Amino acid sequence: MKSAQSPLLPLLTTIVLTAMLLVAAVHPALAQPTSSANEKSTTTFYERVRNNPLTLRGFIAEMPKGADVRVRLSESIYPEEYLNLLEQKNFCIMLPTYFAVPQINNRCRPGTIPAVEFFNDEDKYHEVLAHLNELSQGEESPLKSLEDVEPEHLGFLLGALTTSAAYQKLNYIEVLIPWFPDTLNSEAEKLEWNGTPEEMYPSVAALMSEKDLAATTTHLDTVEAIRQKYADEGAVLSTKVRYIVEVERNQSPAIVFAQLLYAFKSAAADPRFVGVSLSGDENAPIALHDYNLHMEMLEVLTAQDSFSNVKAVVSAGFLDQGVVQPRQFEDRIRMPVTRGNAARISHGSSVMHENRPFELLATLKERNIPVEIALTSEDVKFSITGLRNPFPVLLEYNVPVVLVTESGGLHRTDITNEYSRAVLSYNLSYAQLKQLVRNTLEYSLLSGKSIWESTTPYVMGKECRDSLRGKETGICKKLLTESEKAQEQWKLEGQFVDFERSFAVQPPIR
Repeated sequence: MKSAQSPLLPLLTTIVLTAMLLVAAVHPALAQPTSSANEKSTTTFYERVRNNPLTLRGFIAEMPKGADVRVRLSESIYPEEYLNLLEQKNFCIMLPTYFAVPQINNRCRPGTIPAVEFFNDEDKYHEVLAHLNELSQGEESPLKSLEDVEPEHLGFLLGALTTSAAYQKLNYIEVLIPWFPDTLNSEAEKLEWNGTPEEMYPSVAALMSEKDLAATTTHLDTVEAIRQKYADEGAVLSTKVRYIVEVERNQSPAIVFAQLLYAFKSAAADPRFVGVSLSGDENAPIALHDYNLHMEMLEVLTAQDSFSNVKAVVSAGFLDQGVVQPRQFEDRIRMPVTRGNAARISHGSSVMHENRPFELLATLKERNIPVEIALTSEDVKFSITGLRNPFPVLLEYNVPVVLVTESGGLHRTDITNEYSRAVLSYNLSYAQLKQLVRNTLEYSLLSGKSIWESTTPYVMGKECRDSLRGKETGICKKLLTESEKAQEQWKLEGQFVDFERSFAVQPPIR
């Protein structure tokens, strides 16, 4: 016998489903019933455009992209921005070196040309850009020694980076920048290295003073104010900037250790420095000879209680077959993970050339150590592309991967291009694309607890699982108040909700 209420069941079911979809429109969490309809519409559109480089770029350009966690300032500034700086500050350009020099008594000295003149001649303009780009690849780059750059100029360039990041729909960037007192290198150079890092620690620590560290913070205050002055107002509000102190490995042991120690002290003292990076060409003689020593330095520093919250990023395994002797591949990535306590590995291109590679992949997965992949940089430097790049291997073995630009200005790329390249080269699904974007914040060096309970797949943690955007529960609000990382992740999830809703409510014209 039929129930008297049975005719209402379809209507009630429709009402319940509609309510669930309305909740999905404002719920930034990943609970399966919520955003699946919008994700499905977005996925359908993505499948239509993914094989055409132009339509794919249009899709990814509009997609929220979270963070770019490897922005090397010395290689990320476009030559155009540097030329803009020279023109605005009335600098002159010396020929034929194309070095920038200030005016003397408001006039350019003989042999130099006012920077403004290069904007009035098309041939000169393109010529100077080509030379500035060439300079940025060599040891004579005007941005190689950023500690010598005036705060006004440094702030101008960082403002340009901030505006560019916001344009690319990035909420957060980590900028790699050298940040040391002028006297540190000269003082460290006087030290005779005659022991282990642990034995040398007191002598190296004696080179640093609280006065220097306080001056560093004051200097960053000044630079930050100038950055915000020159960046677009909207970009300052939408895109958070934090700094990683970059240490170049191809220097004498005393200088490398002194810079590492100063970098750790800076990161421990000022939250705007979120970490330390050991970078530099790995096939250079010093890098090959001192690699074990550098890992020992990191081991000593990361073991100290005062540096327990300081995270290290190590450029490791950025090598390819034939670049070094086969034995040199051994433990290039394993050592920074097992001895250097690295929080992230940059590049990792030679992961499968390494000793016991499948065991290494398992270690990276188990320890949840992400690998930064810069597809364009790796292609340009070593022609590591397609199946020669470890990107698909890392994905297959569930090693966390983060896409980065690293050298956007030098190689004239952007984060949209890096994602587009990944899709076209490795046939990524929309779900994989979304996971890569989430990875950028999950594995950023921002402080605080994550909103995610797990990442394979991403599942919202208990604090914010039952929250709606703009109507967060008390426990969720507490997490978002206390954790910078959670704040940015929650913001990203809201942006994904809006992005995917646009494909469900009003799909783009076919």
